[in-house]
Amino acid sequence: MQPAPPPGEPQLVSAQMLRVSQAENRWKTLFASKTFMFWSFYSFMSLIVLGFDLSIPGQVLAMPAFNQQFGYLYNGTWVTPALWQSLWNGMTAIAQCIGALCSSWICNKFGRRASYAFSSAICIVGVGIQFASRDWKLMMVGKAINGFGLGGCFCFGPLYVGENCFPELRGFYLVFLNSSIVYGQLFLALSAKWSAGLSGNASWLTLIGMQWIFPVATIALMPWYPESPYWILSKYNDLPRAERELTRLYGKQNEGLIKRRFNELQVEVAVITNLSQEVTVKDCFRGSNWSRTCLTFLCGSTQQVIGTSFIFGYIGYWASLIGIQQPFDVSIGVFVLGFVGNSIAFYTIERIGRRPLIVHGLLLMWILLLLIGGLGFADKNHAALSAVTAFLFIWAFIYQTTLGAGALSFSSEISDLSLRAYTQPLVTIGNAGVGWIFGFTCPYMINPDEGNLGARVGLVFGFFGVLAYAYVYFYVPETKDLTYTELSYLFDTKANRRHFPEAIAKHRAELDEMGIKEITGEDDLKEATVHVERV
Repeated sequence: MQPAPPPGEPQLVSAQMLRVSQAENRWKTLFASKTFMFWSFYSFMSLIVLGFDLSIPGQVLAMPAFNQQFGYLYNGTWVTPALWQSLWNGMTAIAQCIGALCSSWICNKFGRRASYAFSSAICIVGVGIQFASRDWKLMMVGKAINGFGLGGCFCFGPLYVGENCFPELRGFYLVFLNSSIVYGQLFLALSAKWSAGLSGNASWLTLIGMQWIFPVATIALMPWYPESPYWILSKYNDLPRAERELTRLYGKQNEGLIKRRFNELQVEVAVITNLSQEVTVKDCFRGSNWSRTCLTFLCGSTQQVIGTSFIFGYIGYWASLIGIQQPFDVSIGVFVLGFVGNSIAFYTIERIGRRPLIVHGLLLMWILLLLIGGLGFADKNHAALSAVTAFLFIWAFIYQTTLGAGALSFSSEISDLSLRAYTQPLVTIGNAGVGWIFGFTCPYMINPDEGNLGARVGLVFGFFGVLAYAYVYFYVPETKDLTYTELSYLFDTKANRRHFPEAIAKHRAELDEMGIKEITGEDDLKEATVHVERV
C-alpha cells in the first residue's frame, strides 16, 4: 500500500485517484460506449422543444394568419402587439426558472427518472394548451406551463449525463445540451418553410403541434430508461442496484468499461460522503463554492447578452421587417450553419477546451454585432441587406461552434459535485432569467409600431457583449480533462483562473513523485477509500 498522503491535501489525493484514464484514450472509450451515447441523447430529447420555443416567435410572426388571429391592423398590415409578445416570452422564462428549482428537489427526493418524466409530461400539457389557443391570454398560459416543464428538462439532462459519464468525455456529452436546442431550431425552420404555404391557422398550428413529438417519445421510452447509478449510490448506497443500472446504461458487452466506471462512482461517492456533511442550498454560497456558483449563473447568461434571444428568437420576423425578401430561407440558413457549427463543437470542446471557445468566440461575435448594427444606418439597398445576411450566417456558425456549446457545458460542470442538483437550476435561471429581460424588450426594439431599430439592434447587444467578454476573459478557467475533485482543489487553493492547466499539471507531478497510482481495480478502490477515511 502506498504511504498516506499529507493531511493538508486530501482533495488532491482524491483527484489523482479518480484520474483513471488518459485523455488520449477518450475517443476509444466513446466509440465503445454507444449505448450510453444513445441514453445521453435521450436525456436531452424533450429539450428539443426548447429549440422550438425559443425560435417559434420569429417564424409565426412572419405568417399573416398568426398576426390576423392575435394582432391588429397597423398601416394596412396585421401586427401582433409588442406587449403580448413580451408577456409570452417573459412568462415562459419565469416559468423555466421555477421549473428548474422544482426539478432540483424532485431529482434529489425521487430520482432523476421521476424528474424527467414529470417535466416531459408538463411539456405535453403546455403544448396542448397552446394548440387550443385563439387569444393571447390562453397562449400565455400554455407557454408558461410548457416553460415550467422545459425548465425541469434543462436542469435534469446535464445533471444525469455529467454524473454518469467518464470524466474525459464530460464536455463531449454535455454538448448534447446545446445540440438539442439546435436540432429543435433547425427542425422548426425547415417545417416553417413548408407550413407557411398552408392556408389559414394551419400554417402556425402545425408548428405548435410538432412540439408534441419529442416529449411524447420521451414518455414512451421511459420504462427502459436506467435510473442514475450515481444517485442510487449517493442516496441508498445500493451497490447491486447501481451496478445493474450502470450495466443497462453502458450495455452489458462493455464489461471492462462498466467495472472501471463503477469503481470511479464508488470513489466519487466516498469522497463526497467522507469529505462533506449533508449539503444544503446554503453551501452554494459559502467559501470557494460562492465563486463557482457565480460562474454557473453568469457564464450561462452570456449567451443571452450576446444576442441569441434576438437572432435565434426573431430571425424570420426581423428579416422580413428589414426588407429581406425570403425570411424563411434566411432562417434555414442560420440554423443549418448553427447545426454544422454545433457538430464541430463535439470535437473541439475536448480538443481545444472550454475557455478558448468561450473567450475567442465572444470576441468574434461582438465584432460581428457591431458590423450588423453599423449597417443598420445604411439604406435598405441590396448590398447592405446582403452584408447583414452574410454576417448573420457567420455569427450563427461561430456561436454554435464556440459559446453555444462551450458556455452551457462549462456552466453544467463547474460546480462542486455534491451541489450540482442545487446549482444546475442556476444555469437555467441565468440563461432564462436574462433571456426574459431581452425577450421582453426585443419586441419593443424591432416592432414597426415601436422602436423599429432594424439592424441597429446589433449595437445594443454589442454593448453588452463587451461586458461579457471582460468577465469571461478574467474569470472563466479551463476545465478540460479535470475531474470534479481536481476542480475543487483548484478553487480551494485559489489558483489563477487563467492558468488552471499549469496549476493542475504541477500538482499532478507532485503526486507522481509521491508514488500515488491510478485506480485500476477493486484493490485500488479499497486503497482509495482508505485514503478518504483517513481524512
